[in-house]
Amino acid sequence: MRIGWSGLKETKKEGKVTDKQQKNGIIYLVGSGPGHPGLITKLGYDLLNTSDAVVYDDLIPIELVVALPESIKRYYVGKRAGHHSKPQNETNDLLCDLAGKGLTVVRLKGGDPMVFGRVAEEAAYLKEKGIPHQIIPGITSASAAAADAGFSLTDRRNASWVMLATGREAKSASAPVPWEDVGKLDGGTIVVYMGVKDMERIVKSLLEGGMSPDKPIAVIQNASTGIHQTVRAPLSKIVARCQDANVVAPALIFIGDVTGQDEFSLPPKDMPLSGKSVLVTRPAEQMQGMCDLLRDCGATPVPYPTITLTHASDEGGWIGFEHTIDDGGWCVFTSEAGVRHFFHELLVRGFDHRALGRFKISAVGHGTSSALKERGFVADLIPERATVKCLSETLVEKGNLRDTSVIRVRGNLADSSIEDLSAKAGANVVALNVYRNTNAQWEQNWIDKICSSPPDYLSFTSGSTVDRFVEILGIERAKEVASKSRLATIGPPTSAFAEKLGLKVDVEATTFTVPGLVDALCEDVLR
Repeated sequence: MRIGWSGLKETKKEGKVTDKQQKNGIIYLVGSGPGHPGLITKLGYDLLNTSDAVVYDDLIPIELVVALPESIKRYYVGKRAGHHSKPQNETNDLLCDLAGKGLTVVRLKGGDPMVFGRVAEEAAYLKEKGIPHQIIPGITSASAAAADAGFSLTDRRNASWVMLATGREAKSASAPVPWEDVGKLDGGTIVVYMGVKDMERIVKSLLEGGMSPDKPIAVIQNASTGIHQTVRAPLSKIVARCQDANVVAPALIFIGDVTGQDEFSLPPKDMPLSGKSVLVTRPAEQMQGMCDLLRDCGATPVPYPTITLTHASDEGGWIGFEHTIDDGGWCVFTSEAGVRHFFHELLVRGFDHRALGRFKISAVGHGTSSALKERGFVADLIPERATVKCLSETLVEKGNLRDTSVIRVRGNLADSSIEDLSAKAGANVVALNVYRNTNAQWEQNWIDKICSSPPDYLSFTSGSTVDRFVEILGIERAKEVASKSRLATIGPPTSAFAEKLGLKVDVEATTFTVPGLVDALCEDVLR
């Protein structure tokens, strides 16, 4: 059943819910694309971010889910061979239940849901139940994996057709793939999904069908991620080569002459973090920049926020700020979050940038000063070292604070050294809480993955990200995970906090910024 998407979206944006919508929700079966979060279609991305609930699989770019607003409910129903968190019938029932509540639901699937994504089963169920639904196709992993390896699925010189097949012998009414007959084919490209486990059987059948032992094969694992690898060999040797390379799912098998070509692949860039995975614990709204930097260096980000930043309503602090507008003074920012929440609330309260016209601006470091520049403000004072302690001392030394107002823009867990030292210097200090730092919630499957397969690096950008990491996992599990990874921090205060909790710090940034932390990871690998 095809639904007019644009009209529905406009209704949601206006905040109006009709009786019909309240009784009948809608399900969008969306392909997330493979690996890289940027490979989702714009339509799929827009639907995802304007939905009421997301029901998601295992093999999706997790950044797409992690960065969603808290108002969007998340339901994990991941499936991998032999590991199902929820049987298909329970997933169907969940979709029916959510739609019955009048919700707009995105059923998020890896790659293209119409290529071995069970979309036909779910769509048939929804049709039977009379639930409105629409399929939003995605980029299938075959296209992405071939692009990674530098060959085209088709080529007018030697591949005029493409065959997509499943390597798994599904328990269904459909006939199994006739591999011996496939072995007789030539002049095209065969892509085998979910075939790594049964590769030996598939190769044997292809050879028995008459396929040449020298037929070029490529097996590509973890397409469109920083940990992808490609194994090439002739058909007769591919099983042994993959065993030597420890290839496991998710991986695709490509059979055909095109796999021996890499005519449009570029020489690899110098990517020091290639093959490394890095846990990113920053708040969801701040993680994208760090994930992008890591990916540019070849790493695979594992974006599991340990803290959540929400708006705080500090009436007393804002009254204090309003009383200082005419005389001005110093407005002190120590985080990007503080900048964002301050300017949002400033506009909500009926002010604009002219309210800061008589103030000088101080920023703790590069990230905070960049956030200010985005809003049209250049910091008058930035300390040599990007720490609250250094900012406090520099402000007292250079700020001429006696009988001057200091607006300390902060979160609920912020260090009070700026307030304390400024007050001792004779300033009129107004502590203005603009956001709250609270616990982020981890899905159980995130915890299971971290514990069973710890990332190469655990990165932390504040003491609170470390504290919540330990709180989520428990101290013993946190220590166990840290013992199998290398722990990296943005600077000495965060390192001290980690060590106080009994976690060994292996890497510490010398420039106390997110780019500095990524640089430190690169340097650690190159040592």
